[in-house]
Amino acid sequence: MATSNDLPIARAPVLRPLRGAHTLDTGAAKVSIREAAAKFIKKTGTYKFLPLDDPNKIRILKIFRGKKEDKLKCMLFTSTLKLPAGQTPPSPSISGVSEYWALSYWWGEPDEEPKNLIRIYNDTGGRDVTQELTPFNIYGTFYIRDNLKAALERFREEQRDVNVWVDALCINQDDKIEKKAQVARMHEIYTQAEMVCIWLGEGKDETPETFTLLQTILDLRSLDSLVKAPMTKETARKWELVVKLMTNRWFSRRWILQELALSRRATVKWGDVELSWLDFADAIALFMTKYEDIKRCLDTFGKYKETDARALGAHTIVHATINLFRKSQDGRVEQRLIPLEILVSSLLLAFEASEPRDTIFAVLTLAKDSHSASTEPNATKDERISPDYEKCLVDVYTDFMDYCITKSKSLDIICRYWAPPPNPPSHEDVLTEKSTAVVPEEMPSWIPLIGKSAFGDPRGVVEGRMNGDSFVGGPERKGQQTYNASAGLKAWHKFGLKESEVPIPKPPQRSTTFPTNFDDDAEPIGSAGAVTPPGQRSPFPATNGDAVPPNEQLATPSPKPQRYDGTLAVRGFCLDIVKEVSDRVGGGKIIHDDALKIGGWDPRWKGRESLDKVPDKLWRTLVADRGPNGTSAPGWYRRACFECLQFTDRRGDLDMESIKKEPEIPSTLVTFLERVQPIVWGRRFFDTTATGKGDEKRLLGLGNFDVKRDDLVCILFGCSVPVLLRPETKEENPTYSFVGECYIHGMMDGEAIASKYTSKHPQHPYDEAEEFKLV
Repeated sequence: MATSNDLPIARAPVLRPLRGAHTLDTGAAKVSIREAAAKFIKKTGTYKFLPLDDPNKIRILKIFRGKKEDKLKCMLFTSTLKLPAGQTPPSPSISGVSEYWALSYWWGEPDEEPKNLIRIYNDTGGRDVTQELTPFNIYGTFYIRDNLKAALERFREEQRDVNVWVDALCINQDDKIEKKAQVARMHEIYTQAEMVCIWLGEGKDETPETFTLLQTILDLRSLDSLVKAPMTKETARKWELVVKLMTNRWFSRRWILQELALSRRATVKWGDVELSWLDFADAIALFMTKYEDIKRCLDTFGKYKETDARALGAHTIVHATINLFRKSQDGRVEQRLIPLEILVSSLLLAFEASEPRDTIFAVLTLAKDSHSASTEPNATKDERISPDYEKCLVDVYTDFMDYCITKSKSLDIICRYWAPPPNPPSHEDVLTEKSTAVVPEEMPSWIPLIGKSAFGDPRGVVEGRMNGDSFVGGPERKGQQTYNASAGLKAWHKFGLKESEVPIPKPPQRSTTFPTNFDDDAEPIGSAGAVTPPGQRSPFPATNGDAVPPNEQLATPSPKPQRYDGTLAVRGFCLDIVKEVSDRVGGGKIIHDDALKIGGWDPRWKGRESLDKVPDKLWRTLVADRGPNGTSAPGWYRRACFECLQFTDRRGDLDMESIKKEPEIPSTLVTFLERVQPIVWGRRFFDTTATGKGDEKRLLGLGNFDVKRDDLVCILFGCSVPVLLRPETKEENPTYSFVGECYIHGMMDGEAIASKYTSKHPQHPYDEAEEFKLV
């Protein structure tokens, strides 16, 4: 996506010396003012962007030919995107279609300072020919980050100039109007590229061996031989090479889905080594077909014991690029296959976005239900999901969830943990006191933050699982949901609105000036047409990497005021109240004795041979009453559970990892425990009060790590699983925080609805039902 990571930040006004080590309290960690100032005062370049005079135009970066040791010299020029067959240009001036490669790369850490100076020459008119530069060619300077510099140097050729589209340089990142327009055309930019060049970074010592191993994997017989070979440290070391490659930061970027999936042809380059994307993807896919065997080898001898390669972005991107579209023989997209809700909340959790809004915006062009609504100029747009970076994060998330609930008639989106939290304030934000950034937005409890997902934040995926799998499963199972706690009733919901008006943004004022630097060694230019003497730079922040007077600054729209008030009203009823809560199943390894006791297990039954001592509610709750892929729980799970309970220690705790490592342990027990672990991981067992109903009516449940006594177990109309709500206020109009989904034994398939409404199910909009206001 278009990003400002590689854009130089303007110099700050001069700061007076400080007498003490003053700090700024931003609500997060305290920041030294000296440190903040040092990070804010960054190097600036002199290049000034000329505005694009037509919405169908893009900029292309020409990398002038050169040897490895030569300085980078480039030129930015405009080109026209190809129009669909049958369409004519809106203006006769639109012409000049140039071929280009599109670069896909990892931008670097957010706080990395762009420190590599490159020259960007003004458009000389020589678009598609090799050019000779003269001392009279006009250029400006631009600072870029290390990884982008390395990529441009590696893709540069010695004998010919190369045309490349790269977001950091081809989009004026400070012009929010241009950025929004260009981002909306990125699917076309990558689709029309002659080739997408994937840059994994500068190579390492193991890079050649890793790519050689990938090529070996492509030979199916060689792969079988590798997997069947005796497990040794050397074998584990080779498999580690592939897993390590799969943890490359490029695979964690959310925008690679669009950049790669829409491409007609792609190549992967890591240092000096190169492989076609088709070969690379097939090698990773074949590796994953043998992953169970490979994982056993890694667990025995290698590293990455906690890493589950199935959760890594590399595995997801290989799978997604095959299943996102139906393509023609020449690689053009003919049909999009997957809805937006699946992409955001289920399929693409392994990918991060430096801008949280891009969790949604980055995949709009990939989804079958949002592509036309967000990318085709004349299509009817759904404003709820239209890219708008001026909306606050709460509004972006709320509109997306409203869109999903309306389309699916289900509340399950509030139970899938997909939403990144707001970014913490940067040092620049602190110093400039940007009202929208210094104090991070507060997220309502019903916005499901990704930190509670099975593998947590994408950056931590390599460290392994954090939480249990979601009970609601993926929305791709529509019509075949894993559970049906609300008996198929449609959702009713209402998002609270703030009583405020949204101001109309002012149009941008653009400068049409450009640098006139003829001398290679001249001082960088301060304003158009003149060289600013050293030490006399303007203190006003520039919009394009330089310092310019205030009358030439770009006026961008002010951030829109928050539209929603952070409340969500839903309807349903309270099923019961939480009473006893067990210890957490930490790391998915040990189920403590208190959890087993809540489930009805008595330690005195250990050693007895009668299966009927295993409570039905216990073994079914351990597997959430389902087998793999949402199938019915097989009956032999009960016997496997009984056998496992014989391994409880003297305290009554069940150590599942120890059981799996027991010599000559039956494979069926391992299979059972591997089903139990992703269900109970990080969760707590609980029972309910059953007030006035007798102990036999107490319900057994499994909830999030933060479930507490007195939480309400509720059935919400339109939600396929029960949920936990926590009363926040006890006034006439009470409010509740959303704790999360839960499993309640015997209440997962509409039993609660049938019990409460014996004669007739309630009808939408359920005016007689209880309303819960979530905050």
